[in-house]
Amino acid sequence: MLASSTSPTYPTTPGPLTAEEVAGTVAISSLTLSPDGQHVAYCVGPRYRTGDHTTSALWIARTSVEESARQITSGSTHDYAPSFHPTSGDIYFLSATPEAGGISKIYRLPGNATTDTEPTGAVDLMEGQSVSSYEISPDGITIAFTAKTSKADEKRNTIRIWRDKSDRASLYLADLPAHVGVSTARALVSTDDHVESFSWCPDSRSLLFRSTSHADQESLYGEHVREAIFDIASGTVHSHFTHPCSTRSKSIPRECGDIVFLQNKSPDVFFSSQSVWARGDPTTTGGPAHIKYGTTDDALRIVNLGHDSRYVVAVARGMDTALDVFDVEHNSRTVYETRDDHISDWDMKLIGVDRYAFVVLRSSGVRGEPLEIWAGIAEAGLAGKVMHKLTSHNTWLSRERMPMSRLFSWTSPDGQDVQGVIAYPRGAAVRSMPTVAVVHGGPYSRDTLDLSFQEWSWRHFLASQGYLVLSPNYRGSTGRGDKFAQAANGGMGTTDWMDVQSMIDQSIAEGMTDPDRVAIAGYSQGGFLTAWGISRTSNIFKAAVNGAGITDWGMLTGTSALPDLEAALGGGALWTPGETLYLRGSPIRDCKNVRTPLLLLHGEQDRIVPLSQAIAFLRGVERVGHPEAKPTLVIYPGEDHKFQQRVNAEDVLRRLAQHIGSYLH
Repeated sequence: MLASSTSPTYPTTPGPLTAEEVAGTVAISSLTLSPDGQHVAYCVGPRYRTGDHTTSALWIARTSVEESARQITSGSTHDYAPSFHPTSGDIYFLSATPEAGGISKIYRLPGNATTDTEPTGAVDLMEGQSVSSYEISPDGITIAFTAKTSKADEKRNTIRIWRDKSDRASLYLADLPAHVGVSTARALVSTDDHVESFSWCPDSRSLLFRSTSHADQESLYGEHVREAIFDIASGTVHSHFTHPCSTRSKSIPRECGDIVFLQNKSPDVFFSSQSVWARGDPTTTGGPAHIKYGTTDDALRIVNLGHDSRYVVAVARGMDTALDVFDVEHNSRTVYETRDDHISDWDMKLIGVDRYAFVVLRSSGVRGEPLEIWAGIAEAGLAGKVMHKLTSHNTWLSRERMPMSRLFSWTSPDGQDVQGVIAYPRGAAVRSMPTVAVVHGGPYSRDTLDLSFQEWSWRHFLASQGYLVLSPNYRGSTGRGDKFAQAANGGMGTTDWMDVQSMIDQSIAEGMTDPDRVAIAGYSQGGFLTAWGISRTSNIFKAAVNGAGITDWGMLTGTSALPDLEAALGGGALWTPGETLYLRGSPIRDCKNVRTPLLLLHGEQDRIVPLSQAIAFLRGVERVGHPEAKPTLVIYPGEDHKFQQRVNAEDVLRRLAQHIGSYLH
């Protein structure tokens, strides 16, 4: 096993988790089952870079054999997006090498590969062409992919035109030879539009693809997404359809002729619960029909099972996640559901008349189980159970050092029932503890009963330091249906903050929290709620950490890479006629109330929440806030909204612990 692809070795002595340990954890992703369900391929790599380039390796495991995972690529390059050929068992994947400037190409490995097996190229690309995504046809004869072409003379400091479409992707097709060899690709869809995603139709003779006007998040989340079918034999495009809002999973063309996809339960509302929809045979007229979800739950992801028009949907129900299988008539049954745990990734295959093989990337903050891959079977008519633990990538994290998590429920002042997670050191007596409210980002996200170390999830790290950590799933979060999600539209600083504040109040009322030792912290949307909380006149916080949080919704609409999304949250944009509604939920207007010692953490190149948000709030607090606030802004060079460098991730955690510890101990 290579150090670049496995967890670092740490001392197992008792004590709090360190910044180095947490930032050094590996990322496990892209779980992909073979067609017969007997093998799973996936990716493992450092969560953060220690150099200039991302690295990751491919692993494979037998789903019927405990601890059978083995590494099959070196991890010296960025190997990702594995998939199995539908008939040969070969493994295809993308790889980006630093020497090629990060250009990604499609490679092939035999199913019995080891780290000594040399991958072979699968498609002959043009110079400067980089593959974004790919998919092998159901019959295994051809491979489709999207790719961008960069010019060799392009430099970082060259003059450029704003949104000039030079980075748009086109759709290509190549034949796959019966034996090892390299195919030459031909363009299918190459226009001024950007091909955002695509799916093969079951007949292997046509492709369903989506396009946007530009290859950026502003287009994907700010305009209608167009969808059409490309017929390979005739070279024609037909069955045009426009999604009224961005969608979170690729559409699935089924054998029975219709197309299923995820879309907002209320399509005309920006923040709305995700649900399953279907539109009929593309040759017929009529709008899409709502199939399921969105009233009390939220659909998360949809995957094609590839046989008999069946598909499977991951569904958020409160803090649990279910995998529901649908038949040709859209009848569904739950084949797997979490209990006191969480799944971060999964895949499923139909391996019998009504028998399913599945793999889940599972962890449990309740049982003290770190993130690993498990395999299971769902027999006909029965709920599936995990049977085999396939991996041991996080053995360094001993159970004694893992914080404890459990569900916490309360009622907000307006009568809304709310859920969240509390975490604390394992074995601790939860009485009058120093407490940190750690608020998740999104807002369309949620805290669960996991035990993973995702980016900007500070709950487990702080709980291991001796704190009671409160993580509310405030209104606007995932898992509670459409009404709950829609509260985010223009509702900043209203019911979302009511839910955060009332969780703290309930914890104090139950004697768990020492009211004189309470802090608040969060990243992105959690950073906004941190800034909002400390700018209330009634706040009791002794310390606050605002990571890349929004402080001025109006300014954000003019500077963020997601202007329409931010306008929906804030209630308007700078260019919206009439009253400046976005100021109602902007903490910047109440800087005069801030007296809590404040640490601001921000990436210098953040495109989602630009650095100007932190600078503006800092200046406001310095000029009109209370002297004891003593705001400090730490800027991380080269970092976007999602940090890349391990040294910076470690610094964030060290400063977080030091700042809160200075005021709560």
